Amino acid sequence: MAYAGNPDAFLAGIIAKAKAALADGVDLMLAVAGAGAVSSLLEVVRSWFPEQTKDIADETLAAAIGFALFYFGDRLHRRLAPFGLGVFIAGVGAWASAWVSGIILMLKKAGAA
Repeated sequence: MAYAGNPDAFLAGIIAKAKAALADGVDLMLAVAGAGAVSSLLEVVRSWFPEQTKDIADETLAAAIGFALFYFGDRLHRRLAPFGLGVFIAGVGAWASAWVSGIILMLKKAGAA
């Protein structure tokens, strides 16, 4: 697909792929498993590529690996896409937690422990 400067079409393509990746209960379980497998997946990737990944933050690497598995994984096996989607969401969630948690913590009751 050529998106040639049309970010809306690119985003629509990713959303359509995400909808297709979660087609049944097994896909949902694989997405949850992918979200839970991030630390061990990072450990495996860093063991194989220590020099290439030494300066990359865990969250960034998890998001990149997850997106690659999500976007291209179905070329190897249909069930890799939902697993990769879970890894991607966990990686992006960890990356975003630094600024999202600050916003949410503003709602904390004053004086609460």
